[in-house]
Amino acid sequence: MKYTFDDLVEIVQKLRAPDGCPWDKEQTHDSIRENTVEEVYEMLEAFDSGNGEKMADESGDLLLHIVFHADIGKKDGKYDINDVTDAICRKLISRHPHIFGNENFANSDEVIQNWDQLKRNERGQSSVTEELKGVSKYLPSLMRAQKVQKKAAKAGFSIENRKNFGKYEKKVLQFCESSGTLDKISFLRLLFGMLSVADNLGIQLETALNSETDRFIAEFAEFETDKL
Repeated sequence: MKYTFDDLVEIVQKLRAPDGCPWDKEQTHDSIRENTVEEVYEMLEAFDSGNGEKMADESGDLLLHIVFHADIGKKDGKYDINDVTDAICRKLISRHPHIFGNENFANSDEVIQNWDQLKRNERGQSSVTEELKGVSKYLPSLMRAQKVQKKAAKAGFSIENRKNFGKYEKKVLQFCESSGTLDKISFLRLLFGMLSVADNLGIQLETALNSETDRFIAEFAEFETDKL
């Protein structure tokens, strides 16, 4: 016999019941916030290991947090696990009209374009600028910066379009584009070395890169306004 999703929900409810576990009953969204983030990274590490047993185990730990947070939400009168499953099912159905509706797409690129448009519609985003601002600031700063740059590039705006694009940035891009010896490993070593430069300059990278991304979005907003 194997336990099911419903069993997990029931177990968590029992742990957090009035006569349940003292520790589990005390937890809030904030108190287990960092633990939830940690479980995401541990799950990713398990995927990289290629070990199916570890993948299942770490995925279960993350799923526990989803169910646990939902039970907290239920006690607060805000949402429960059925709201969670209902929300994701509705989202998957609405964003796959080529499967659950009458749309036809030729390839995955068209699927992604439609997905992005549907997401903007759902969030009430009427411009690419709003979409860039919608990229979560809770992402690691490097991941956020790369995601914002990709979205801006799709709209015709790249780093070369920036008003403060100067001689140094140009040299860096030219070096990366022209050097046939700059493979993936070489680039990563170059990037890693730049972290030491940042440290010597006293730059707190996580905060600084987020600020630079905000400036990039502000410049894109001017670019988009000028196009209208």
